[in-house]
Amino acid sequence: MLKTFFIAILSLSLLLLVYFSFNSYFFSQSSSPKKTLLEEKGNFCLGVAEKAVADRQAIVEFQKYEILGDKAMVMRKCMDENGFEENPNWLSENIKIVQAKPKDADISEDGVLENLKREAIYIFVNSSNQTLYWRSKQSK
Repeated sequence: MLKTFFIAILSLSLLLLVYFSFNSYFFSQSSSPKKTLLEEKGNFCLGVAEKAVADRQAIVEFQKYEILGDKAMVMRKCMDENGFEENPNWLSENIKIVQAKPKDADISEDGVLENLKREAIYIFVNSSNQTLYWRSKQSK
């Protein structure tokens, strides 16, 4: 009798454990937001770009910028091959911002814009209602 009771309690606890495990698994799957195509392709291309320069090390200062430039070039080519292009709205908005800032003697407007591009090409989620750097080629 005691043995049967012990087996019943053990079976019930096992069933509850399985139920809660599957329930939490499916709940976590359904609560995570779906990634957009831009996020998927952007993350893929970011991985490709990082792998492309992973074995390179900068010894001299200019090599650091050379590696960053190569990473950005791979990123742009990958995004182009996956159906994305530079968003002209992003470009026009940021040109206005750069021109409105006080001029610094050390860097030109083009240099500031290039620095903004180097940051923006790795952003795939619009978190602050700003225009993203990338847009689909189909949305022309």
